[in-house]
Amino acid sequence: MKIGKTIVSEREKAISESERFQVRKKEEKRKKMSIAIFFAVILLIVVVVAGLLINYANERKKNELVLPEEKVYKPSVQIIDEDGSGYVTDKIKTAVGMLEEDFQDFGYSVLKVVVPENTTREIDVYLYGVEPYFKIHVDRNTYESAEDAVRMINYLDRVEKTAKYVDVRIAGRAYYKV
Repeated sequence: MKIGKTIVSEREKAISESERFQVRKKEEKRKKMSIAIFFAVILLIVVVVAGLLINYANERKKNELVLPEEKVYKPSVQIIDEDGSGYVTDKIKTAVGMLEEDFQDFGYSVLKVVVPENTTREIDVYLYGVEPYFKIHVDRNTYESAEDAVRMINYLDRVEKTAKYVDVRIAGRAYYKV
């Protein structure tokens, strides 16, 4: 020891009772805060997992719902491909099957269907007992096309005209060639 120095002066610092009390309070606050953060994180994880489980259950219910079978329309008439490739798309086959059913609703029967050369979306429909054939677009609603065709049949009978063909490819419009 050096002269003029005491044991207490050699210590780094003498801590009073009030200072020790304040340090303990700060430590307790830190512990409480860390515990609160821990529980908040746990709660957040539980909420996220519960949300994912509920979403999974809802998706599973949707997948388990029995959906009615979609009706498959298969044509029963001859489809002639003027191009000669012999390839008729499923879309055309479905449209022809639907047209057959729609014309039957109006009291007409489809005789045959022709896919004209160099076309992919147009068909010519021939009906039993009806003079003109009908140009129909396969992307258009088949019921509306059949309805327009029947209206044209009635119109041509009423004005006593005969047509070579009737074009009903455009909704609400019909054109005929004499």
